[in-house]
Amino acid sequence: MERWRVILKGLLFPGGGWVALAVLLGGTSLALTFLVFGERSPFAYASYVLSAYALTVLVTAVAPLFPAARRLIHRVPLAHRYMTDRYFKVRSGLVLSFFINLCYGGFKLACAVLYASFWEAALASYYILLCAVRLYLIRRVPAGAEGRDVARELRDYRATGVFLLVLDLALSVIATQIVRDGYGSDYPGMLIYVAAMYAFYSLTIAIVNTVRYRRFHSPVLSAAKSVNLTTALVSLFNLETAMIAQFGADQVYFRLVMTACTAFAVCAVVLGAAVFMVISATQRLRRLAP
Repeated sequence: MERWRVILKGLLFPGGGWVALAVLLGGTSLALTFLVFGERSPFAYASYVLSAYALTVLVTAVAPLFPAARRLIHRVPLAHRYMTDRYFKVRSGLVLSFFINLCYGGFKLACAVLYASFWEAALASYYILLCAVRLYLIRRVPAGAEGRDVARELRDYRATGVFLLVLDLALSVIATQIVRDGYGSDYPGMLIYVAAMYAFYSLTIAIVNTVRYRRFHSPVLSAAKSVNLTTALVSLFNLETAMIAQFGADQVYFRLVMTACTAFAVCAVVLGAAVFMVISATQRLRRLAP
């Protein structure tokens, strides 16, 4: 047993030089798979195993550096506030997301004008509405837990639910047309894999933060996380349409069923969250009324 433990430790912690070599070989093998041999060749399966091992040893090598890096980060006042002040952290995330969505919406609007595309105009309208919701929350997130006005936060929470209802209506119209026309985003080259990583990362972070911020009992923080969850679900739906368009464009029935089911699920979740926010905020406001 001790022998196997030593072997396993040697495989997981081979040393810095071997880690660098494994990462280099794993990255090179993936590049050869996608550019030369193809995704279904025997070489591809070997490259997947090698790249998975390279990622594993890289994580085990980098993980011990996190505590030291965390201590260095906390020495920077702005970074320390970001990591310790939940309200500042949420506001910073909303500001960053606002500018990202604003730039992306502007890009889609420019594409709509340049190519006279209904789809680009529809997506630009969606992201402009999303920017409006984020801007509203940026102005409503309190500076701290001291002196909180629960009634005002509940009204902001309810207003965000109403915004999400409008957003869901726009999303439902876009999704219906996507299903009917078979539209799908076109990501050239390997950009679709980057889009996939972003979509799953956004969904994971949104779910984790939604659960995490429940214990703070702040309606405004919950509203911000609901908006992030909505954005992540839309990114997931957009990714699905792109992947089906790229890898299953010839399977018309499969494309129709999968796109319709995902669109219905995303719109239903957003609608349910928005209705819950409006109803729960109204009920709590009634209980707070003298």
